[in-house]
Amino acid sequence: MFSLPRIYRPRLLALACLLTGAQAAMAAYPEKPIRFIVPAAPGGGADTTVRIVATALSQRLGQPIVVDNKPGAAGAIGLDAIAKAPPDGYTIGTANLSNFTVASNVSKTLPYSPTRDFSPIAMLMTQPYLLGVTATLPIKSVKELADYGKANPTALFYGSSGNGSALHVVMELFRTSMGFSATHVPYKSIVAAQTDLMGGQIQVMVDNFSTMAPNVESGRVRALAITGSKRSSMFPNVPTLAEAGVPAAEAVTWAGVVGPARLPTDVVNRLNKEINAVLADPKVRKQFADVASDPAPMTVAEFAKYIQAQDAKWSAVIKQGKITTD
Repeated sequence: MFSLPRIYRPRLLALACLLTGAQAAMAAYPEKPIRFIVPAAPGGGADTTVRIVATALSQRLGQPIVVDNKPGAAGAIGLDAIAKAPPDGYTIGTANLSNFTVASNVSKTLPYSPTRDFSPIAMLMTQPYLLGVTATLPIKSVKELADYGKANPTALFYGSSGNGSALHVVMELFRTSMGFSATHVPYKSIVAAQTDLMGGQIQVMVDNFSTMAPNVESGRVRALAITGSKRSSMFPNVPTLAEAGVPAAEAVTWAGVVGPARLPTDVVNRLNKEINAVLADPKVRKQFADVASDPAPMTVAEFAKYIQAQDAKWSAVIKQGKITTD
């Protein structure tokens, strides 16, 4: 039987101890609190869903998860902090349609690359938008809106949260799919845009449920369509864009968890497994439904592929519309 020379035995033992220690350290992850960066201000839709997940994820991992809001520069400040964090699994954060996909296609001055500087970890949710018109305009369907825009090419103004924002790009997809004219009016805040929509200073816009739904419920904005593939329980009588005859304009916002590039595979897989378990929890699903969000668990590979597909879809819309912030 082969016997290892004595000179190599101490080295082999040391190597075995090193490997065992590394495996034990990985198995123990996480051993301290995790910082969860949200590239948005507290209280908004992006912040709400993260806090729902963070609470449940903390219980599963047995460590505190500290939500760190870093708003500013359309999400670039928060994402830059994620990209520059040590790749050890103790700093993660959220990416979404606006700050990850759209921003990377409308700006050439981002301090990071979405494809190079991040590790996809887990998909969280999707959420459709609402297409609404001011109640001062006698339009009650998507077709009537398109017909009005074609007949009055200088009369329609639509608002967004800024030039090159996701709301700008999604509205352009809808407008070009229907072939009508409308002038874009960028605002510094979505609240200001909604105020002008209610007042009739602008006539139409696409917006998130969290900001448009209360104005629809008050009767000051009329919802014409849901931009997702199914109707919303919040507004069961409002058709989807596909039902309204515009399937090509279907769009949802999405949010997922990312970390800095070169995260250890075992850490990524652990986080993905636990986040997907959180998304399967009936209590969490109910909390998501209350804010019109749909849990969307995916494997790491599926999430990476989804990001690539979203980039291909929206980069084409942005190029066609020559949309830029630079």
